[in-house]
Amino acid sequence: MKSILTMAWTAEDPSAFDLAAKLARDFGARLIGLEPPSYGVMSMAWADAGMGAPIGGGLAEDAEERQRVAAVKLAFETRAAGLKAEWRSADDSGPTAIGIIGRAYDLIVMPQPGALPKMPESVFETALFDSGRPVLVVPPGFSGMVGKRVLFAWNGSTESARAISLAMPMLSKTEAIDVLSVDGAMVPGPTSAEIADSLRSHGLNVTSQHVKPGTRTAGQTIVDTAIAGKCDLIVKGAYTQSRLRQMIFGGMTRHLILSSPLPVLFSY
Repeated sequence: MKSILTMAWTAEDPSAFDLAAKLARDFGARLIGLEPPSYGVMSMAWADAGMGAPIGGGLAEDAEERQRVAAVKLAFETRAAGLKAEWRSADDSGPTAIGIIGRAYDLIVMPQPGALPKMPESVFETALFDSGRPVLVVPPGFSGMVGKRVLFAWNGSTESARAISLAMPMLSKTEAIDVLSVDGAMVPGPTSAEIADSLRSHGLNVTSQHVKPGTRTAGQTIVDTAIAGKCDLIVKGAYTQSRLRQMIFGGMTRHLILSSPLPVLFSY
């Protein structure tokens, strides 16, 4: 892994910058900070999607936008000191920019999305769907490192297999991997035990388990298992179910996107 693209939505949540800088130092990678989309452009994007803009016109004023971007840039530069790093302004500063620009980098590191003041989900989704690269989502306040103990959330799908493949460059220093499948949340495909056997052929220390969720959702089962195993990273293939279905009824991907207390590496 030799290049990392990162974005923060506000300077008040610099966790993505913190973790991206640590990974860049660990891997000797180049670090690029990307200017976040403007509130004005996001308001138009929300309107185009048939949503009411959740912010007043004052927040979209140029002076306030310049202050926000300047604060985010300073937060990036502070954490990137001593690294091969640069700040990049998106040409359109739009919600699609990170997905297009991200195609040139090995990893994208972003803050956990949600309702304002968090980063809008649409920005995460364009990174996930448009870049073809793995996207590492960092929850607010996370200050640790990732990659020592990893949980692979396995459900038998093509998306899960792709996620494992794209995660491999991050696993050179991994001490332990647990491949987890959840009863009732599988599609036809190899078992977690078969995936663990495959990963052991790479010289990795891998265990597997298949658990019953009980009264919990599958997403919460994954989080609980990762925490119990002292994991620092979850790897998940995104949206085996349709995105619309997950938005309406919920699902593993959506739970982990919005609620995981641990960083999650997604791919699609």
